[in-house]
Amino acid sequence: MTVVVARRPMSASADQVWAMLRTGERMDRWVPAITLCEVTGSGEGASRRCVLDGHELVERIESVDDEGRVFQYRILEQSVLPVRDVLGTLFVLERGESCEVVWLTSFELLDPSAREVVRSAMRGIYEAGLEGLEDLVQPPGREGRGSS
Repeated sequence: MTVVVARRPMSASADQVWAMLRTGERMDRWVPAITLCEVTGSGEGASRRCVLDGHELVERIESVDDEGRVFQYRILEQSVLPVRDVLGTLFVLERGESCEVVWLTSFELLDPSAREVVRSAMRGIYEAGLEGLEDLVQPPGREGRGSS
């Protein structure tokens, strides 16, 4: 298994960020590469369809842990990268009045020679997504913590 991790401190509270993430909806509002996101059903077992750079992803929501603020999904179908068995997990960690979001994904490479290209592509999507999430939930008048 290969793992990719992206993390970002955010000015918003853990509750604010979790409210945005917990349903799995509206990823197209905060991940720039996603142009469409539709969820059918709710909670564990719901299906999610996203369009990423013109390619369709079909996903299943594996778990939604409100107490621990952990959201997990599995990509069932995709044609973007040479990977399979993709399991993504988003953690919202409370840090006083703010929080940190960690996006961890594990997967199996179909082409081991593409390891660094795949890791770089995924990390880029996740880092841009976390920046977009911060922009969306950031309290008015506060500069994002992940900003330089």
